[in-house]
Amino acid sequence: MAVPVEEAIAALSTFSLEDDQPEVQGPAVCVSVERGATNSPIEYSDVSAYRLSLSEDTKAVNELNTLINEGKEMGSVLYTYRSCVKALPQLPESMKHSQADLYLETYQVLDLEMSRLREIQRWQASAASKLAADMQRFSRSERRINGPTVTHIWSMLKLLDVLVQLDHLKNSKASIPNDFSWYKRTFTQVSVQWQDTDSMREELDDLQIFLSTRWAFLLNLHAEMFRVNNVEDILQVLIVFTVESLELDFALLFPDRHVLLRVLPVLVVLATSSEKDSESLYKRVKINRLINIFRNDPVVPAFPDLHLSPAAILKELSMYFQKFSAQTRLLTLPAPHELPPREAQDYQRHYLIINHIGAIRAEHDDFTIRFASSMNQLVSLKSMDGADVEWCKEVKGNMYDMVVEGFQLLSRWTARIWEQCAWKFSRPCKDPISTEPLEISASYSDYEKVLFCFIFLFRGSYDDEKINVWSFYFFDLTFLLLLLSLL
Repeated sequence: MAVPVEEAIAALSTFSLEDDQPEVQGPAVCVSVERGATNSPIEYSDVSAYRLSLSEDTKAVNELNTLINEGKEMGSVLYTYRSCVKALPQLPESMKHSQADLYLETYQVLDLEMSRLREIQRWQASAASKLAADMQRFSRSERRINGPTVTHIWSMLKLLDVLVQLDHLKNSKASIPNDFSWYKRTFTQVSVQWQDTDSMREELDDLQIFLSTRWAFLLNLHAEMFRVNNVEDILQVLIVFTVESLELDFALLFPDRHVLLRVLPVLVVLATSSEKDSESLYKRVKINRLINIFRNDPVVPAFPDLHLSPAAILKELSMYFQKFSAQTRLLTLPAPHELPPREAQDYQRHYLIINHIGAIRAEHDDFTIRFASSMNQLVSLKSMDGADVEWCKEVKGNMYDMVVEGFQLLSRWTARIWEQCAWKFSRPCKDPISTEPLEISASYSDYEKVLFCFIFLFRGSYDDEKINVWSFYFFDLTFLLLLLSLL
């Protein structure tokens, strides 16, 4: 007897289809409640969309999720990129006659590294084009009624976040332009003997423009988005979803919250720079709400030793988008290094984990006691025959709530580690805080030294193309041991 397709899909959706691809940030502390499969011959990814026969949406979500996974691999390549120019040999004066051979060997070595950057360039352009096309579908009148599903919205936001992080990584790697300058120089020397190098020179020029242009992906995305149809409506939908999720705290775990914080300034700039009246955005989302979000999180973690600042992003993008440059209230938000001393001190009290040890210990002890009590009730339930049905439901429900609360606590504590690192790298503590007693100032200074020692030891362990996620476990464990030593 044939099983109906809907029942088969419902059964398959209960299986875990997670892959083992390492992520730059390590395995996320995440509880997935959606039933989805990334790869499916019938383009199935969102159960709700499938039951509503939204085949176009399920196919789009599949494509976006595939791009997200590819983008994370590109991020691993960029994050672990190390300059190879310093390792190249230099010829002594007695061997200058072999200079041509050295140029050829150097070119071959650098060409392998540049091929990775060219691949990232092509992928980023292709991903930006596909994301823009997906957004344009919702600019059609028949698609504006219901809009994208929540699953579809998250796929859009996560792909946009991947593009933001790739561009940030590209801009932060000082070794990349250094390697490229050597690559271009060696190409000029060795290409003299070659024929038909016009296409190679054109490709080289394109790569140079890509590497030297900050926010290259956003400029490509903006050009693609507004080429055919205006997409203000879908941009405003994404902004409203992001703002409400951050304000109402829809049980967001820290990876999802950081995704929203990283993409929000980019979405605001794109929506404001459209051809239509951008004031419609600020009628739906008051500008004070945006300012409060950006002020509450002046720095957002991107990678263990890299961070993003929403205020800095807005200021940088205002140079490319003239219409947004009129939004003075947003552009006057201070970047982390521009904060007044009093505000910086308030933020430091918020970000430094040492100031929250007591609260963390109290939360941990309270949760441990209540979790043990729930476990005891569950053990008692298993040992009883004919227990009351309502009591069984209550015990199991309490256990479920405790597990969810435990994941939320772990997420909150892990977020504190990431956010403290971001704050440290944005404003390293150079001098003791003068307003504190001498002994407290000394403890801050000692804590700072230990913290950066662990960070730089941790950063130095990335020499492979693929990130070793167990290093991240060691990183978090080191911080937790440091916290325990302070109790």
